[in-house]
Amino acid sequence: SEQKNVFVIDSSNEIAGNGDVPHPCIGHARKLMTSSLEKQSRVMIECVQNHTPEVMVIDEIGRTMEVQAARTSKNRGVRMIASAHGNLRSLIENRDLIGLIGGLDKVTLGDAAAKDEAKKLGKKEFVKQKTERGGEPIFDIIIELQRGKLHEWNIIMNTAKAVDEVLQGRKYAVQRRLRDANSGAVFVEKVMN
Repeated sequence: SEQKNVFVIDSSNEIAGNGDVPHPCIGHARKLMTSSLEKQSRVMIECVQNHTPEVMVIDEIGRTMEVQAARTSKNRGVRMIASAHGNLRSLIENRDLIGLIGGLDKVTLGDAAAKDEAKKLGKKEFVKQKTERGGEPIFDIIIELQRGKLHEWNIIMNTAKAVDEVLQGRKYAVQRRLRDANSGAVFVEKVMN
């Protein structure tokens, strides 16, 4: 926040603390409170229109309107850090949040393309309809945290590629990071999830 124009959009005081004076942890970032969850998307758009942020930190994107506001913000060049409940696979199945990972489209293939697709996937039977990612994800990188696992997290370095792999029934690359609770040392391993 010392080098970029950063805004924190927080509906429940979880990021910057309660009250008019933000917690020192956000530095020079400005905090925009939303009076209710239903107004968070409007505050996100107003922030982009009126304050020209370079970075927005958003507490919990959980509704379709917020996904649309995040897409608008990204299209205007705003970098975002946000939380959303679930992991990559659950986002793909969540109708409200699917836009975060680019949305999904059904595509009908011709006979030759369907046969080539089946051959490529090692299947004997071919299907003429498949699901593809509809567009670019809003977030290039996803960090997955799990309840109760304070010293372990997964980083998906290429959201688009990971979504494509899941839609094709394959595993995707993840950087699993483990922190030693005693020493603080962090270990990184690459795994397929």
